[in-house]
Amino acid sequence: MSATLYSRVSSPEILRSAWQRVRSSGLASKSETTRQAIRSYEVTWESGIATVSNELREGSFDFGPARGVLIPRPGKEPRPLLVAAIPARIVQRAILDVLQDVDAVLGIVVSPYSFGGRPGGSVRCAIHSACREISNGRTYALRSDIEGFFTRVPRADVLAMLGDVLPDRSLEGLLEKASCLEIENLAELGEYRALMPSEFEGIAQGCCLSPLLGNVLLQEFDTEMNSSDVSTIRYMDDFLILGQDRRTVQKAFTAARAILKRLNLDAYEPGDGSGKAIEGPVRKGFEFLGCWVTPRAIEPSREARRAFVSRVETSLRQARRSLKHAAAGDYKYSLAATLHRISRMVEAWTKQYSFCNPTTAFRSVDTRVDRLLQTYLSSFSACYRKHKASLEQRRRLLGIWLASDAERSPILPIAKGDAADA
Repeated sequence: MSATLYSRVSSPEILRSAWQRVRSSGLASKSETTRQAIRSYEVTWESGIATVSNELREGSFDFGPARGVLIPRPGKEPRPLLVAAIPARIVQRAILDVLQDVDAVLGIVVSPYSFGGRPGGSVRCAIHSACREISNGRTYALRSDIEGFFTRVPRADVLAMLGDVLPDRSLEGLLEKASCLEIENLAELGEYRALMPSEFEGIAQGCCLSPLLGNVLLQEFDTEMNSSDVSTIRYMDDFLILGQDRRTVQKAFTAARAILKRLNLDAYEPGDGSGKAIEGPVRKGFEFLGCWVTPRAIEPSREARRAFVSRVETSLRQARRSLKHAAAGDYKYSLAATLHRISRMVEAWTKQYSFCNPTTAFRSVDTRVDRLLQTYLSSFSACYRKHKASLEQRRRLLGIWLASDAERSPILPIAKGDAADA
């Protein structure tokens, strides 16, 4: 007798694999809280996995509440994330891994027109597909977003659609719980609480299952929106319609809104004042997924570059304000740590756009980052001169470890005055 989907999710092997994925993404998070939670769980992860496996088999596993977090975005509403406890994230990831191993599920989500939140999908693939369509003669583009997508997904309907293609119903209850966690701090979110999923509607950003559920819902959209007349490239709630002329593309966009309406969704319209939809001839260029695309060039969009430089500026401003803490022994704000952090930020951002061809966009970012570094280094130099009489403070500011700062567990007691003599 073959194993059920539920028994596979509860197996230690699947859970261990899921933990490795959760660990990897958690340690790469920009949130120190998330990184610390991963490091804490890592200490006893083997016993933790065993406990989760046993609780799943006994039917007593509790996902627990999640915390709503609002990520600021300049000029936009904050991005709402739902951050679950580590065991809950592991089980969610295990469910996703098992589901993505089902051929019928892959048949739905692995589409030649959809590139977000599925195996083998990426921004690079989506942009490459757009370029291929342009080279095949598509000359007019319309880009839009699905309005309030994550908060308006009819969760029960999607789970039913997914259940219809699964080989057994054993995961039904667990999947429902995994996709609808209680939000422990809903009152704290104030006016932005509406950005979070409700008890019956919406899927959580930050949950690894949400992209899968979104793709299941939009399978019909992907199929109907691609024909000989137009090509529609979708990356989660962003989509790009490419066609021969404005009339053809506008007709397709009207059809797209009709499909979305059947799902109780809608899309932003070019010229509606939202700034989330544009249209025009391909030769003039268009923005899609953080890139500016023309028939000859792909480069990071101005908004993407501005947002990244703003992140660098925020990091360096914090480092400048914390130089006194660096002198006191907080090495994460030392010169070496700060420069390493900025270097890693630039490297990671550049890798996101490795498929872009012009170098001018990257040079403009380098120029702006260099100006910010000069401002930081001026502040550092002033602080360094202020503490030049103290070897300890100079070294801490530089980020060169002091032997006397190291934690020790001496076999013999340290004699009085020994530290001063040293």
